[in-house]
Amino acid sequence: MEVETTYNLPQGSRILVTGANGFIASHIVDNLLRMGYLVRGTTRTQKPWLNELFEQKYGIGVFETVRISNFDNLKDIERLLNGVDGIVHAASDMSFIDDPQSVIPWVVQAMKNLLEAATKTATVKRVVLVSSSSAAYDLHPNPAGREIDTHSWNEGAIQAAWDENTPQEKKNVAIYSTSKIEGEKEAWKWAEDPKCPFEFNSVLPSFTVGRILHPEIFGSTMGHLRQLLDGNPHAFTFPEQWYVDVEDVAKLCIIGLLDSDVKSQRIFAFGEQMNWTDTISLLRELRPENNKIPDPPADDVRDSTEVFPRTRSQILLRGFFDQLDFTPIKDSIEKGIEDLP
Repeated sequence: MEVETTYNLPQGSRILVTGANGFIASHIVDNLLRMGYLVRGTTRTQKPWLNELFEQKYGIGVFETVRISNFDNLKDIERLLNGVDGIVHAASDMSFIDDPQSVIPWVVQAMKNLLEAATKTATVKRVVLVSSSSAAYDLHPNPAGREIDTHSWNEGAIQAAWDENTPQEKKNVAIYSTSKIEGEKEAWKWAEDPKCPFEFNSVLPSFTVGRILHPEIFGSTMGHLRQLLDGNPHAFTFPEQWYVDVEDVAKLCIIGLLDSDVKSQRIFAFGEQMNWTDTISLLRELRPENNKIPDPPADDVRDSTEVFPRTRSQILLRGFFDQLDFTPIKDSIEKGIEDLP
């Protein structure tokens, strides 16, 4: 149960959540509806099951979807923002393809168009961007130790994304990282303009795990982790070394949207430091009869990254949601595989 907090937007306000059928976004929608907000969600294609999911939980008239295949038409976005008081921009390119030209410009332009439309819409008071830990630092493990803070950017990814000589196993992650870096930097350029009419925060989730709200939702990183139960080692291609619960990410996004005292902040959603050896051990503990779970990579090393802004996120969770700390990752993974044998 939430503690008493001054909300930047009153209950009953309408919030736009882009990419509402996504893993993180669906939890943001779920929390906002539970807290008494109206939500307009965007999807790239019709998702009748999404409306049904939230109508069954919260009733008719509090959640609606608008189909928007991309964010390249400014007039369409302006109509989308009609009557909207706050925005959580969670839509992104999760294809992990190896063509930077197909990914990076789209993500940046979508961010730019959304913010331009918000600037023209008098009702929008707060915008939150769901960025990524990969915007702050190189996700490949560094056993020697390193530190990141709110001013950290993964600048090396930008060169790697556009360099034709970057090895394939690093190229896809570099492109994804660069799209997040450039998209977030574009947002901060708007937010730091003295004429900007809305407040802005970004949330940087690490490798996100936890409960999936509907079978039609793949679950992003959790979906890949679930495939390990069938012996598919594809998840090992993700080099992330910090994990976080999806509901904690959603709560931090809501804090960025609603907490009157949280302005112009990068909020780091980093729950617990782990590697694939730890993950496999947890899966085998949770599913001891499953002999399909693969062994972790032979070269699995342990990262050593100190994340200074993590303490601030713990304070925010405690102050706004009365939650003592980040959710233990064992609990998160258990919820994320609860429907699987």
